[in-house]
Amino acid sequence: MPPRKTAHSPDNNTAHSADSAVASLGFEAAMSELEQLIQAVENNRLPLEETLQSYQRGQQLIARCTSLLRDAEQRIQQFDDDHLSDFTPPEKV
Repeated sequence: MPPRKTAHSPDNNTAHSADSAVASLGFEAAMSELEQLIQAVENNRLPLEETLQSYQRGQQLIARCTSLLRDAEQRIQQFDDDHLSDFTPPEKV
């Protein structure tokens, strides 16, 4: 017998669509949404259940941003012959 859905059980289709929506976000959009979530949670403007949902969404957004940053780092390494070095700004003359 399949488990009963309760008001607090996420629907798999809803969770999957939320994951795919996060996967389609660019870095700037994901960071912007994450900043808004953090601000709302820090200001205690959300009820507990929404705070928990915001935390979960924030974790998804962090994972997306981390993935995008890793991809960017790999691309930079390819441009720089597989060697990633620290940026040193040119000295002003």
